Amino acid sequence: MSFRKKIPSRFDIDMSPLHDFMKNMDSFFNQSFKQMNEHFHLKPFWIDVTEDETQFLIRAELPDYNKEQIFIEVVGNRIRISIEDHRIINQEDLEKGYKQNKQSLTKKERIVTLPFEIPKRKIKASFKDGLLSITVPKPKVDYHYIEIENS
Repeated sequence: MSFRKKIPSRFDIDMSPLHDFMKNMDSFFNQSFKQMNEHFHLKPFWIDVTEDETQFLIRAELPDYNKEQIFIEVVGNRIRISIEDHRIINQEDLEKGYKQNKQSLTKKERIVTLPFEIPKRKIKASFKDGLLSITVPKPKVDYHYIEIENS
């Protein structure tokens, strides 16, 4: 009987050192990935979805891109906004006698899911001053209310 009293129950154990360790690990990985995202430019672009009675409005801030780099794809109830940035840099120094060619390809994408099948022919998109706007009309729904009977 005295042996059982010496074993702490699960509520008597101080878990704060474990919680502190877990917080430190989370902080370490979060900071590491933030630095990696900044170094490799992996940050996704800003996107905002709003709705009113008749439509959804999807806006994406793409200040460093032009219309030819932006692709919009509709599949079912999803809209994929993707960006491709392909750059070629050619440098030549005749005095030092070297040529340098660099190529880079950056791809970013965001997917927006809506609660209905997107009408592909009615969707509209515009791009002005670095702001992409996509308008998706809501489908007309015929509501039918059922009366509840007393039993």
